Amino acid sequence: MTNQTYTLKAEPREITGRKVKQLRRDGVVPVVLYGHHVEPKNLTIARGELEKVYRKAGRSAMVTMKMSDGDQTVLIHEIQRDPRTGQYLHADLFQVKMDEKIKATVPIHTDGESPAVRELDGILVTNLNELEIGCLPGDLPSEIIVDLAALKTFEDAITVADLKIPEGVEVLSEAETNVVAVQPPKTEEQLEAELAEDEDTGEPEVEGEEDEEGEEGEEGTEGEGDGDSDDDAQSDDKGDDKKPDDSGGNKKADDKKSDDKKDTKD
Repeated sequence: MTNQTYTLKAEPREITGRKVKQLRRDGVVPVVLYGHHVEPKNLTIARGELEKVYRKAGRSAMVTMKMSDGDQTVLIHEIQRDPRTGQYLHADLFQVKMDEKIKATVPIHTDGESPAVRELDGILVTNLNELEIGCLPGDLPSEIIVDLAALKTFEDAITVADLKIPEGVEVLSEAETNVVAVQPPKTEEQLEAELAEDEDTGEPEVEGEEDEEGEEGEEGTEGEGDGDSDDDAQSDDKGDDKKPDDSGGNKKADDKKSDDKKDTKD
């Protein structure tokens, strides 16, 4: 599998903390470059170029980053976005060494058509979208392809152990993990039962709650303690959930207590 080459140009930056908001207004994204035995560097990358490369490369393709002190090979480790606008706020880049093994997560893509879906009206169920692997940077695949032709009946399933893995790549995910399978079509009785259950368990939606939370986030620390990413930023890394800042709620509670004390005194 031949990996496409991607290139980004980065500039050094001195601005950190909340002042990076001005950089974002100017159309650049603050980033941090780090790696094994590498001192973290604060950089900026043009937002449009970073968005373009990340859409194609994701987190599983090597990127050549051009800097004033020389080119470096990196992986885009994490992107933080504004949860309301989707705008890129911050990025972490990992500098790789070509002779040092790395751990990475690569996407799993399906190919072809399942006979159980085509002929038996089955429902394709995907249970695993990414695969954890270890390899040298030069052996890093951009994706893993799953051939759906093996799913001929409802009893068939494709597990991690069944995947075709390129030479030099070690699979770190559990071998017995189910990747994709086909379920029988649902009967009318099952569909009606699910619909009734959804109606019974539906909870009323509280208007304005999401907007109120969205206004509370403030900028916190970036990467290795740089201090310029947003607390309410949405990360593309599924394992890194950001907790909303509840300082606004505490302030309201404190104000209420103060008013109660004042009324008692009066």
